[in-house]
Amino acid sequence: MIDWLDFSLTPPVLYALVAGAGLPICLALIARLTPFAGRNALQFLLGCLVMLVLWIGLVLWSGPRSPGRAEVCVGLMILAAEALFYLEVWSLLSRGYTLGLLVTLHRVHRPLDEEELARSYRGGSGLSWIMEHRVSGLIAAGLVREEGGMVVLTPVLGVAAARLYKFSISVLGLRRTG
Repeated sequence: MIDWLDFSLTPPVLYALVAGAGLPICLALIARLTPFAGRNALQFLLGCLVMLVLWIGLVLWSGPRSPGRAEVCVGLMILAAEALFYLEVWSLLSRGYTLGLLVTLHRVHRPLDEEELARSYRGGSGLSWIMEHRVSGLIAAGLVREEGGMVVLTPVLGVAAARLYKFSISVLGLRRTG
């Protein structure tokens, strides 16, 4: 028979919850700093680093009792889970192309056919913006390069990433996208 359950939180766990709850606020503030404007990945990385430093500071400040390894590990796992959750939300909001179509329709206050929707997307940038954005990301990652106006897969990183993607899709039984 269970007499009682202890639902109290150790300081590292409590501080991980507090630091994680502050991540959206931190992200909102970082996004408004000029050097980080439009650099979503860097904003998120910096936000996570601030969250980690805040947690470490709170744990060190918590008093003379040194937390056990298990408490610290649980706190770190909570921070990691919070970061992964916010990463999903952050990527959906920052790269939500489908949701961007909804915003476009809302902004014009009238029905649009597919051609008008494509032209109006992203404040008039059109759907070509998606391709340009994706290709520039692949170039920055070293997976492709431009040669004479053509996009070419890089022989090491690009080929390895393509093979890994193809293998993963096959193993996981996912629908092919390309």
